[in-house]
Amino acid sequence: MSVRAWEQFIKVAQGKENRPAVLHGDTQISFAELMELAEQWARTIAAPAGERVILYSENSISVIGAVLGTWRTGAIPVWTNVDAPLSHLELAVAETEAVCVVSTKPGVAEQLTCRVLAAPLADAGPVQVSGQNEIGSIVYTSGSTGKPKGVVQKAETLIDGARRVAGALGYRSEDRILCPVPFAFDYGWGQLLSLLFQGNTLVLPSPNNAFGICDAITQHKPSVLAGVPAVYSNLMAGLSPIREIDASSIRLITNSGSRIPSRVLESLFETFGAADLSLNYGLTETYRSATLPLPLARTKSHAVGNALPGVDLVIIDKDGKPCPAGETGQIVHRGAGIFEGYWRNPERTAISLRPDPLEPESGRKAVFTGDLGFFDPEGHLVIVGRADRQMKSMGVRVSPDEIEEILLATGHMAEVAITSRPDETIGDLVVAFVVAKPGSDPKEALKALKRDLREKLSPFMTPRVYHYLDALPRNPNRKVDYPALKRMAAEGGPVSQSA
Repeated sequence: MSVRAWEQFIKVAQGKENRPAVLHGDTQISFAELMELAEQWARTIAAPAGERVILYSENSISVIGAVLGTWRTGAIPVWTNVDAPLSHLELAVAETEAVCVVSTKPGVAEQLTCRVLAAPLADAGPVQVSGQNEIGSIVYTSGSTGKPKGVVQKAETLIDGARRVAGALGYRSEDRILCPVPFAFDYGWGQLLSLLFQGNTLVLPSPNNAFGICDAITQHKPSVLAGVPAVYSNLMAGLSPIREIDASSIRLITNSGSRIPSRVLESLFETFGAADLSLNYGLTETYRSATLPLPLARTKSHAVGNALPGVDLVIIDKDGKPCPAGETGQIVHRGAGIFEGYWRNPERTAISLRPDPLEPESGRKAVFTGDLGFFDPEGHLVIVGRADRQMKSMGVRVSPDEIEEILLATGHMAEVAITSRPDETIGDLVVAFVVAKPGSDPKEALKALKRDLREKLSPFMTPRVYHYLDALPRNPNRKVDYPALKRMAAEGGPVSQSA
């Protein structure tokens, strides 16, 4: 019988009943109070073991209680990013056949046929536990190509992953982790699991922006700040009071998602002079894969270091053979942290989860990440980019195909193509090439398009620059010539307008 997530949380919480579990603005909750909140949510959710409960919510104490309440009943929590389009939620509901959705976002209840819960009910019946369940979570990614997909991880994998990361990064039992990253993003989920499985106090900024981060540092004195490049870029942009407050409580800053821009990195070192910086790499499908030794952050910030304990990383060429040091190929994750597959999607699972390339006869699987990289002479992993068209905007993977579909669905444009160009703050800045309908005014059509997209696209999917074209360039096969558009985006394009 596997260790259930709920049982692990209770084991961690016992003995810490009076210790703060979560600090959120002026609100705090102890481990004892969090256990009671979880029981309230379990009575409200009342889901049989193995059923799915979708979490479509901003970070909050209540949604943490809902995660625990879901585990308490034996059901499976399913994360869907609340900033993603409603179509992502509808897809997750349909694919998982969710029994309910936990969300406070306006308008959600009107769009769904299943139950939508904003808070636990005071008059719910007793907790019903109908059985054991090995699955710890399903996390819907934003989609690398095509539709989003649900990454399935066992509870034991999540418990082990939290332990291995805590050991590799040097987390201490008394650490307070400040987390401005959404729980629906794998790195934010990892910080929440450090609370639930390692007993670290979690600090949530209120509001969840650069000013809220500064307030949280001042008020709650966290010792760890966990973020992604977009968080640090906004924090160091000059508008927040980060350089004016006492940030000496921060002893460790951690990063994942993509490389921190050099100018932002310099500002972090200057502002948090006494803090170490931990640079990390991993996918939702692998929990975490690699981390750079802390002393190297100032001299090797272009690298993400060595494989985590229990993990082996290998670089393979197009024929599936290991690449020598210095040669770029696809990164393959072997060993601990590997996901179980994409929920009810065997075709896409077979693309990422394949026989171990080094020991194909062993029956073990490995994750073919789709990321390109190489090992430098010291054996540290350096990420080069993606093997497909996938982009990383604000630290989140984005499908250009999906953005194109949404833009075309508005009916304002005849043709649309999405590409990107590098940006120090955002990562991959989303660029849209649009062709207006015959006889229409391109400028008026673009205004109408932007107006309609405000409610349809999340910030990380929204094009920041638009280019007008008379027609999209096409190759001899009459397919859209994306390499030509990529070059055009880098050069500024024929006519452009910022978002």
